[in-house]
Parts: sequence; structure tokens; C-alpha cells
Amino acid sequence: MKRLILTMTFLVFMSLNSVGALASNTYTKYGVAISSDGERIAYGISGGGETALIFIHGWSLDSRLWQNQLGYFSQQYQVITMDLAGHGNSS
Repeated sequence: MKRLILTMTFLVFMSLNSVGALASNTYTKYGVAISSDGERIAYGISGGGETALIFIHGWSLDSRLWQNQLGYFSQQYQVITMDLAGHGNSS
């Protein structure tokens, strides 16, 4: 499980290279990364800044858990939300 989370985090960071800087607002760009075992991992990126925060939900939840926090944190940081495998929009 630890390896899967690390792999997904790595894939999200790799996808950031093609996203570019986002404005500091609550606009969210959604995308999908493919994990090493071929699963589709859904993620969202909002905000801007040098520091990135990755919000990972708990078991049986999905990235919608963080919607109320995006407005606040995306003013200073780049915020990445993701749906773990088998949750939300991930396969």
C-alpha cells in the first residue's frame, strides 16, 4: 500500500510539469494519471505558489472531502487533491 501511494504521488508530481503555473483562485484543473499497475488515478490541481499541498482522503471517501478547504489554501499554495484507487473518479 505504501508503494502504491508513493507511486501515485510521483505520477501526480510528474504531471505537474505539463500543467504550468495556475492563478491563485479556486479554479481547479482536473486530470488523470496512470499508475504503474495501469489504474487511472483522478486528481485536481488548484491555486499557485512555490509550495504544493497534497490532500489525500481517507478510506471510503474521495477528493470531494477537501472542496471547502480549496478556497482558503489555494490562495497561497498549489493544492493537489486526488482520488485513491477504487475511490471517486479513479479506477
